[in-house]
Amino acid sequence: MIKVSKPLVGEEEINAVAEVLKSGNYVSGKKVEEFEEKFAEYIGTEYAVAVNSGTSALHLALLSLGIGKGDKVIVPPLGFFATIEAVLYTGAIPVFADIEERSFNINPASVESIIEREPICAVIPVHFMGFPCDMISIMSIAREYDVFVIEDACQAHGALIGGNKVGSFGDAGCFSFYATKNMTTLEGGMITTDDPHVAFLAKSLRNHGMMDRHSHVFLGYNYRMTELEAAIGLIQLCKLDALNNLRIKNAMYLYDEIYRNIEWIEESYPMDISGSVFYWCPIVVKEEKLGMRTYKLVRLLRDRGLEVRYRYKEPLYRQPVLRRYGCNKLFLPNAERIAGRYFGLPNRPDMTQEELDFVIKTIKEV
Repeated sequence: MIKVSKPLVGEEEINAVAEVLKSGNYVSGKKVEEFEEKFAEYIGTEYAVAVNSGTSALHLALLSLGIGKGDKVIVPPLGFFATIEAVLYTGAIPVFADIEERSFNINPASVESIIEREPICAVIPVHFMGFPCDMISIMSIAREYDVFVIEDACQAHGALIGGNKVGSFGDAGCFSFYATKNMTTLEGGMITTDDPHVAFLAKSLRNHGMMDRHSHVFLGYNYRMTELEAAIGLIQLCKLDALNNLRIKNAMYLYDEIYRNIEWIEESYPMDISGSVFYWCPIVVKEEKLGMRTYKLVRLLRDRGLEVRYRYKEPLYRQPVLRRYGCNKLFLPNAERIAGRYFGLPNRPDMTQEELDFVIKTIKEV
């Protein structure tokens, strides 16, 4: 089986973990502080706040910006449900904007049309699959209407827009370091921001709302990152650009071979984009040309030894937990057209030429 993803850790990470274990200092110490400083420097923000997951990062970013009960937050209809969960945790209400016609990302025009007709407190653009959103347009709209922007960059570590990294455009950026991401701490997350107030609140809220060892000023959470995770993160951060470059190279090789030779694959947005880090290497299927539903194709590929990512098969507003908000009655045309018709090919940084060629051969044979 050609695996679609796996954590890439080596002796350096193992040695870093061993060093922490021997030190006896395991939670929120110098390694976490160093990781925060290095990550902020890498993204290009003044501050970074390490937490225990990308979901926690989104939750604390919303709380630190004052988002709470009854507030409305614009979200995209494709992606992992954690983005929506974080909004619900605060008591806020998710409002779904459509995606761009040839993109997997939120449509700025749809965002603006929603802001014009109802009160919105924040928007969360998700850099889905490693492809940067149109942050220039989104930030322009947000500033015009005085709306907060929280970038969900949990799948886009190191992605660029005009030379600037995602996570540096909004009022806050959020990253996940889950095991299969572009860089990992096995679990973990990070909030990036230029706002000292957001950084201050996030640091307090991640540690039970404490101001010092004796004063709990806010209702906080246990969202701390461990020293073990930070030690791994410091090594992984040094490797990130090299790993991303390999992902990009692999994706371009696969796309070049596949788009030129297979008529049932739709030539979609990823081919046009610069700055992507290809967390996924997605393929959009023309089901009418293929004569087969996408889920059946995925099954055939897996039967032949090719693992692919096939998730987010319906728009997020169809999730049962959102019925109480009336979201299941939505119909966003671009999201409906794409959902269930795309899957992600393996493009791991450690893939061999033989594995890449096997991917292409298998796709063509099917």
